[in-house]
Amino acid sequence: MRDYHRLEKEIRMLEERFGPEKVFYDSAGRWVMVQDFPLPPGLTQPTTNVIIVIPEYYGNGEPLRDAFIDPDLRAYNPRSGRYEAIPHYFARYPYDIQLVLGTREEWQRQRWQYICLHLRQGTLMAYLINLYKFLNEPFRDWRALFGSYGG
Repeated sequence: MRDYHRLEKEIRMLEERFGPEKVFYDSAGRWVMVQDFPLPPGLTQPTTNVIIVIPEYYGNGEPLRDAFIDPDLRAYNPRSGRYEAIPHYFARYPYDIQLVLGTREEWQRQRWQYICLHLRQGTLMAYLINLYKFLNEPFRDWRALFGSYGG
């Protein structure tokens, strides 16, 4: 079971940082959305909406992993000199579980794209900070730094 007390505190922190008008969540605590999440330079747009899926046992040992962002986002690759698709950024949700807001096909139709960042522990804010760091250097060899990275 999710730790709802912790989740509520973390949502309040997001509201303080991004503004309550930009933070949305469902009453069951299954997801949190931040609208107009600021992106680092080198991407094709300055902001994106982010939905973080809250796992069933979040706050009780199950870390954050799944998020959805704008499918048209591209990053500048200094090696090629072009804007390219972001690694570890999938057109379809790769896991065989029911998503909290519908099927994989519904998410794809609604133009959300899946991005997977594995945190061993941390908060919603830590997840967003790590998302920003990853998007700041998406073509970096993350596997060399973190053995758990599968990108």
